Amino acid sequence: MVKIQEDGRTKIDMKMNSANKPSEQILQKSGDETRLMGRELDFWIDRFGLPLHLCYSPVIRENIRGFHRVFREAYPRGEVRYAVKASAHPSVLRIVQEEGGGADVASYNEVRSARQAGIDPEKLVLNGNCKEDELIEEAIRENMLIIADCREEFDLIAEIAVRMGKRPRVLLRISGYNLGNVTQASVFTAGIWTKFGEPIDRVPDFIKSLQDYPQVNFMGFHTHIGSQITELKPYRAVLGRLGELGRHLNRAGIKCRVINIGGGYPVSYVDKDTWDNLVQRTREGLEAARRGDFSHMFCWAGQTEGFPPDETGQINLDKWNGEKFYSAYPKWNMLRALLKGTVPVDGEEIPTVEALDGLGGPILMVEPGRSIVEDAGITLARASHVRTISGGHNLVALEMGVTSYCDSLIEGDIKHWEILTGSPSGDDEPFETFVGGNLCFSGDMLAKYKISLPRRPKRGDILMIRATGAYSSSYMPANANSFPRPARILVDEKGKFTVMKRRDRYDDIFSQEIMN
Repeated sequence: MVKIQEDGRTKIDMKMNSANKPSEQILQKSGDETRLMGRELDFWIDRFGLPLHLCYSPVIRENIRGFHRVFREAYPRGEVRYAVKASAHPSVLRIVQEEGGGADVASYNEVRSARQAGIDPEKLVLNGNCKEDELIEEAIRENMLIIADCREEFDLIAEIAVRMGKRPRVLLRISGYNLGNVTQASVFTAGIWTKFGEPIDRVPDFIKSLQDYPQVNFMGFHTHIGSQITELKPYRAVLGRLGELGRHLNRAGIKCRVINIGGGYPVSYVDKDTWDNLVQRTREGLEAARRGDFSHMFCWAGQTEGFPPDETGQINLDKWNGEKFYSAYPKWNMLRALLKGTVPVDGEEIPTVEALDGLGGPILMVEPGRSIVEDAGITLARASHVRTISGGHNLVALEMGVTSYCDSLIEGDIKHWEILTGSPSGDDEPFETFVGGNLCFSGDMLAKYKISLPRRPKRGDILMIRATGAYSSSYMPANANSFPRPARILVDEKGKFTVMKRRDRYDDIFSQEIMN
């Protein structure tokens, strides 16, 4: 439920939003029996080995439908383009197609998988900062919507279009926004220091030059702020600036027909109380470390994570600056709050839908990825042993490395962990521990923040990590130490499953072809 506050902002009533919780069908426990997505735990382990990634298609469907519902309610000219990089496979894209969505693609294999899934090429958005000529040619030939990453790429698209005798549909990606610390730097893609997009201060000159490009069907602008944008303010700021550029475009005699505000719609991995406690525990650990006491560290090795140094090298413990893992506006609720609220356009606060209507009612595109597949996925791995390290901290060794769980390779992520085997009863006190992987390098930490388990794990216990459907399982898998990459399985509501990636065999890891 959305409530309008006295200041005109929108607030989500979290108690009414049952879709924020993962489906109870993902995990069902009764006594000593544990079932995952309709089958016994042992079935999955015996069939596919560990570690293992499972994804549940009904949750994906409900997440896509959530974005469509918001558009039907607030702005019927909205369209969903699933960001394929979050979890790429024709079976996932087939769900997107069946639910009426399109796809945001950035490689020829992403294009191929989307086409294999039956998505109309006109509902494909070709994105990325380094497109090959052949990919641009295919996009032009199939009338995909092409996002020119910069002025130089726009010129290249125009040149290829002349050679092909076609008039492609094109948006220009915009960056250079001063939005502050909206997420972790590595996944913030719209700021000053970014490899993506045309700096916004150069766009007016670009618009003036469009009359020199009759071979391009220029339709509007695109911005992708980044990943896990938990606050409403950055979306309001970006949509307001794109609205200003749309006005400029209209005044130049070119109708603004598309505004694409990208993805980044957040997932709430924990509730607000848990999140606030985590931030406080991290702060207290760092403050104690400054006094020489490392026994209270809540973040691995004294890393500052969400409290990074500023330009002077000082750490401000009063403000969290990294990626956040709780949002008052999870998933499609962020879009609803944006459309039900206001945006700043040319110094004036205007109701969002009114601002869009003032541009002539352009199509409003969104590119959710994480928020479509993240809470549909889980990861299973086996505990090896538990030990105590310096400072008296607990450490669980897990039979899985960060290359099979890449969120922890990029950042110190916060997920919900559970023990699926052994005694269902807990210890007198929750067992807090860091989690390390099985690879031979020190950066192989699966939980850089302490996780809380009901009891001390034993060797052979199966641990489950919630909300691993996006990126974790597919973005950076590798054969470090020659370990096999895990299987990835998509399960539907009837219990049928698709093997999206089989577990590596020996010959998948080592090619042995002898060449003359």
